[in-house]
Amino acid sequence: MLDENLPTFYLRPSIDNVKHHASVLLSQYGSEAQPAYSLRHPDPSSPASKNRYAVALYDSFNPEILYGEVLLIPEWTQPSLSQEEIRRNGGVPPPPQPILPSSFVIQLYNPDQQVVVQHGVSKWSATPQWVFEMPQQSFRQPSVASIDRTQSDPSASESTPKFRFKWKKDGKLSKDYVCSLSGKNTNPDGSNRKHNEPDITLSIFKQLREITMYEPNLSRVEMEDPKGLEVVMLLSAIVIREVYNGHMRETFNVSDAPRRPSGERPCRKNSNDRAHRHRNDLPTSQAPPQLPSQRPTLQVQTSDSRPPPTDPRSQWEIDVETAHLKKQVEREERERRRAEHAETKRIKKMLEDEERKAREKQLEIDRETERLKREFEKEQRQAQRKPKPPLPSRPNPGLQPSYPTFNYPQAPVQRPHSARPYYTGSPYVQVPSGATSSSVFVPGTSSSTRPPDGRRPGAKPGFLRVLGHSDHSGPRLTKKQSAVF
Repeated sequence: MLDENLPTFYLRPSIDNVKHHASVLLSQYGSEAQPAYSLRHPDPSSPASKNRYAVALYDSFNPEILYGEVLLIPEWTQPSLSQEEIRRNGGVPPPPQPILPSSFVIQLYNPDQQVVVQHGVSKWSATPQWVFEMPQQSFRQPSVASIDRTQSDPSASESTPKFRFKWKKDGKLSKDYVCSLSGKNTNPDGSNRKHNEPDITLSIFKQLREITMYEPNLSRVEMEDPKGLEVVMLLSAIVIREVYNGHMRETFNVSDAPRRPSGERPCRKNSNDRAHRHRNDLPTSQAPPQLPSQRPTLQVQTSDSRPPPTDPRSQWEIDVETAHLKKQVEREERERRRAEHAETKRIKKMLEDEERKAREKQLEIDRETERLKREFEKEQRQAQRKPKPPLPSRPNPGLQPSYPTFNYPQAPVQRPHSARPYYTGSPYVQVPSGATSSSVFVPGTSSSTRPPDGRRPGAKPGFLRVLGHSDHSGPRLTKKQSAVF
């Protein structure tokens, strides 16, 4: 601080903790600094703030009052035509870089006025300087005549006298800037000779942090709008600090276009290859998921929230992004063709293996068939060589078969006096005592044809005779005969 009695403006961060806002505090006569102005920049994340610089000065207590603003769109370098640089940059021209502007315009409101600030270099000291002019009369004269109301403002008239102001660096190694009023020309003919009054210092920009106004010298400036001069000095000092003493890329919000390394592979894989690998990894009991039949295509957003490009940098970003997307589509197309070719080879090899296995299996079946055929023919030849055994003789159908007879023990038959047979409670008919088996009538037999031993003629011996039992060795097994049949 040069003098605590002089009005001094301090640039501090904003009270509302917004990064792209700032506050301008005023201190005078040793008092505590109080908010005087509010400094606002556009949001850097907004697409409308790309590749440009803007700042506005508002009232600190009433944020709707706008005193002035600056909009600065830089010029850009021309794209390089060197093939080596294009090759090193991935096939696209290098990005255009912003050029430091040689002038900027300060727009004042109420009354509306534009102040052009020209940037140059001093001839004697070779230090940078910024020169601007302001009219001596800024407001219209009050008049009731309607013709006076149709006239333009005095600030836009070329006949209005103007004051010349200049920001100049205090030294080559110094960071201080001095704003002064250029001396008037004292030559009667108005020629630019060394007959000017000395410059009057109006303010000092100390270390790019605080601006001190020389109030006694400001009273020597015969202007109708001293408030406008104060606003112009503040805005011009802020532009000098941020644009001409800051980083160009941060000041103009220049962002690099997203680019991938040249060796990076695309992140998305072919759907057929991914489905085949996933199908091989699945267990046999689990079915593969249903995949879409169509190949996913690259979707490029055609609608963008950004305004149409108005500078070469925006057009370059669009060209770079278009070239990048084109390369990505071509790379994905190559990957797809490579994957399809590999899948075709795999399927062809699988079909060849299946055909080879089928041929081997058929050949094995044919060999086995030939072997069985040879064995069958061999067995057939051996069977033809052996003599045929005689067939057994068939029985004569004219002869009656002989049936074995069984002798049953004779039981006495007791006949009752009545015609009915006597029932003894046995299921068999009892032969009366004294009666022989020959006296009992049996259908189909005759007692006169039987031999004395009780056997039928032509009867074969039973199985007991075969085992060696004779007729007189013991009691014979006889069967009871029915009394009815």
